[in-house]
Amino acid sequence: MPENQELNEKQMNEIRELKKDYIETFSSPRGKKVLSNLEKICFTNKTTYSVDPNRIYLNEGMRFVVIHIKNMMNMNIETLRNLARKVE
Repeated sequence: MPENQELNEKQMNEIRELKKDYIETFSSPRGKKVLSNLEKICFTNKTTYSVDPNRIYLNEGMRFVVIHIKNMMNMNIETLRNLARKVE
């Protein structure tokens, strides 16, 4: 999808619903516990450096997942819409 093309209402509703799903999942007591554990084991607050370049790629991938979860929960709908336009 070209960057200047708008998302249709169905796509926007899907983004809104997905955001709600992330919030509902990771805002519950168990969800917070899981997210906290993922932050600890997925290089969220520490370097992903390794002498092995392949390990760096793996570490960055793990880190990306946690950051994506947090972004989905914290970003406003307009920012998520802009990101979705770039991915499409």
